[in-house]
Order: sequence, then structure tokens, then C-alpha cells
Amino acid sequence: MKVYRKIILDKNNKVIYEDSYNYEGSWSYFGIHYDFKSTRGAKAMEKKAKREKKLAERRAKRQAKFGDKKEEESSSKIKVDEPLSLDFLTNPDKGK
Repeated sequence: MKVYRKIILDKNNKVIYEDSYNYEGSWSYFGIHYDFKSTRGAKAMEKKAKREKKLAERRAKRQAKFGDKKEEESSSKIKVDEPLSLDFLTNPDKGK
């Protein structure tokens, strides 16, 4: 099998320079050897996914512990559409 180290072609795809050798060994020595820069994007995406997963777990745990605060707040607020009555203002059990 012919393994190329360097090939230079002109604009008509004719070979100007060729540096190659014949290889008869096993394929395990060939392949792409990754370095830090080539895997940086994948590592950043994995780190971001891990961070988002951890935040989602924290939010779910906090919501299970404390409940949904938005529902509680909306029930205790005074509605704009309803007129205020004396009973609403003076009754201490009305808000509970």
C-alpha cells in the first residue's frame, strides 16, 4: 500500500511533487492522532452539557423541597379586576 506524506498538485490536478512510501504493516499504527486543539470543541460541549444537567437537577430538587413559589405568590396578591370590600380588608382569615 502506498502511503503519502506530501502531495503537491497544480491547478489541472497534475502531480508536481510526491513524497510517499510503501507500507506492509498492520493498520493499527495508522489513524488520526488527536491533540488538545482538535478536541477542544467537543470537550467544551461536554462540559456545558454536564453543567446544564447539574443545574437542572438542582432546580428540580429545590422545587421539590420548597414547592412552586409563583403559585403561592399569585394567590396572595390582590386581583386588579375585583373591587375591594370591607370584608376583604378587615377579615384576617381571608388571605390564608
